Amino acid sequence: MFALKITAWIQTKSGNKTDWLADFYTETQNDITAYFANAHSTEPLDPDFGMGIEFDEIDGLQKYVCDYRHSEFWCKPFWGADLKDIPDETQYLLYQKTDGTFGLFLPVVSENYKCVLVGNPNGGFTARIFSWYDKLLSAEGLVLIHTEGKDPFALFENAVSYALKLLKTGVRTRTERTYPLLLRYLGWCSWDAFQNTVSEEGLKQKCLEFKSKNIPVRWAILDDMWGEVREFYRAKYESFEQLVAVMHASTLYHLEADPIRFPNGLAHCIKELNDLGIEVGIWTPTTGYWSGLTPGGKAHQILKDFVIQDSNGRIVPSPDPEKCYMFYKTFHDFLRSCGASFVKIDNQSMIRRFYKNLAPVGKLAKNIHDAMESSVGSHFNGDMINCMGMASEDMWTRTASAICRCSDDFLPENRPWSAKHILQCAYNSLILGQFYWCDWDMWWTDDGQAGKNSVLSAICGGPVYVSDKLDRSRPERLSPLTLSDGSILQCDRPAYPTADCLVTDFEHPDCIFKLQNICGNSGVIAAFHLNQENKPLSGTISPADVYDLEGETFAVYEHFSRTVHLLKKDEKLSITLNNMDDYKLFIIVPYENEYAPIGLAEKFISPKTIAAQIGTEVTLYESGTFAYVQNGKLYFETR
Repeated sequence: MFALKITAWIQTKSGNKTDWLADFYTETQNDITAYFANAHSTEPLDPDFGMGIEFDEIDGLQKYVCDYRHSEFWCKPFWGADLKDIPDETQYLLYQKTDGTFGLFLPVVSENYKCVLVGNPNGGFTARIFSWYDKLLSAEGLVLIHTEGKDPFALFENAVSYALKLLKTGVRTRTERTYPLLLRYLGWCSWDAFQNTVSEEGLKQKCLEFKSKNIPVRWAILDDMWGEVREFYRAKYESFEQLVAVMHASTLYHLEADPIRFPNGLAHCIKELNDLGIEVGIWTPTTGYWSGLTPGGKAHQILKDFVIQDSNGRIVPSPDPEKCYMFYKTFHDFLRSCGASFVKIDNQSMIRRFYKNLAPVGKLAKNIHDAMESSVGSHFNGDMINCMGMASEDMWTRTASAICRCSDDFLPENRPWSAKHILQCAYNSLILGQFYWCDWDMWWTDDGQAGKNSVLSAICGGPVYVSDKLDRSRPERLSPLTLSDGSILQCDRPAYPTADCLVTDFEHPDCIFKLQNICGNSGVIAAFHLNQENKPLSGTISPADVYDLEGETFAVYEHFSRTVHLLKKDEKLSITLNNMDDYKLFIIVPYENEYAPIGLAEKFISPKTIAAQIGTEVTLYESGTFAYVQNGKLYFETR
C-alpha cells in the first residue's frame, strides 16, 4: 500500500482553515479501500475548497499517469514521477511501483460533493472536496476509492463498480447500458464541412454525394448553427477563433431552424435527407444555445415556465427536476415532430458556470442529466451522444446514456494535434470507458491524417463518422471500416493503451504507442508513432498486450503488409515505425488445430466479417478476399 500519513482539514467560506476538525473513515472490501469524508463546521464550508485529505508519498512509487480536466469541458493525460506535480482537477491517478504493481486513486462525485486530486508543493497530494454551494456546514459522503493489483484494467473496472455500489445512485456501468442501434452504422456530421454556413441545400448536396459515390452513410448530425441565432448576423469576425467566440456568447431565439438557411423549416430539411436514405440527429447544447435563450424570444416564450435567470442574467433550464425535464421534453417534442432520430447534447460540463451556489454540485448534475436522459429516452429511445461533458460531475451522474465524446474537437490538417488527440482519447477512455462507449470524434477522409484516423475509428469501439466538406469524401478511406450496408465493423469495448504504455511519458516518447481492443475471441492492436522529432521508434507487440484475450497460440496478422507470425500468448514481436506517418494494425486470432480465420482482408477489423465458423468452414457476411492461416501459412481466397 502507501504510507499511512494522512491529514484531513476543512476550510470555511470566510477562509479559515482548521486541521483535525475534519475526519474521515474507510471501508475495505476485496482489496479496495473507500474513503468517506466526515467534516462539520459552525460556519459554511468554502464552496470551492471545502475539505482536504492529504496523502503522503506512495511507498515504492516508480511513475504515474493521471487524467485531469485541462479546460471546462475536456481532460488529458499527464505523466510524472513526483506526486507534487499532479495537476489540479485530476480525475484519476494510476501509478506503477518498482515491483510492477499498479495502483489507482479514483475520486468520485456524491450527492453533495465533488472530489479531485492535486499535488502538494511539499510532496504527496490532496484529495480536494468541494460542493460549489456556499450553504453547507458539513462534508459527508464517499470521496475516494483506492486499490492496488497487477492488472491495471481490472483496477478501473473494480473501482468504478464498487464506487457505484456505495453511491447507490442508479448509475450504470458501460456493460449495463444499451448501445444505440443506428449508431452502429456509418455517419457524417455537418460541423467541419459547413460550420456557420450549414443549410438545407448544402446538406442535400452532401447526401447526394454519398449516394453518387456509393458511400453507405446511414445518419447525419445537423450540428451547430442550424438554429435561429440572431446575434450572429450582427457580429463581426475574421477568424475561426472569433467565430467560436461569437457563437459562445450568443443565444437561441427560436426552436425552429434559421429561416434564411432553412427557408422551409427543420421538418422539411429532415424529410429531404430521409428521402435520400439518411436519418438525422440534431445537435443542441444543454442550455438551448451556448449562452441560453434570447430574452423575450420565441424559444423563451415557449419555455418560460421551465427556465431561470442565472447570476449573469442568462436564461437557462431550471435545475428543478420537474421543470428541467419539461424544458427538454418541450424542446424534444419539437425535434421529434420534425423527424429527428437522435440528439447530440453539447456544453454539458457547465454546472459551475451557470448554477454555482444554487445547490450542491452532485445534486445539480444528477437533476439535469436525469431530465435530459428521461426526455431522450421517451423521444429517441435513449439514443444520444454526450459531448463537452468530461467533468466528473457529468461522468458520475448520467444514468443510462451509452456514448460520450472523449477528446477535444478534431482539427483537420494538423499532424501535431493528431498525436495529442490519440493520447486524449486513449487515456480518457480508461475512466470514461467504464461508464460509456467512447466517441473519438469526426474526421476528414481527405486530409493528411486520414489513414491514421481511419485506423483509430476502427479500433476505438465507438461510433464512426466523418465531417468531409462537399465533394471531398473518399470512399476508399471508409470501405475498410464497414460492410456494404454501412454497418461498422466494431470492436467490443473502448480502446485502451496497452499496459506497458500506461505510465510511459508519451509527451516525449522514445517508443511506439499501442492501443488494444477485443473483437469476439480475437484481439486488435494498433501501433502509432507520436514523437514530434519524426525519428524511427521501436517496440514490441504481443498477444498478452490485449486485455482479456484468451488462448495459448495466436496468428498475428498485420493488415497493411499482409504478413503473419505465430506467437505464444507471452511471446513478443519486434516492430519499428519510421516516422509519424507510419502505423500498423495487428489482428490477433487464436490458432487452434493448425487453423486461424482472419476474415476479409480488405477490412480493418476483419474477424467481424465472419458470420459463422464450424472448424475450418467459415461463412462471411459478404464477398471479398478471405484471409486465413493453416498449417503455419497465410492464404488468401476469393469468396
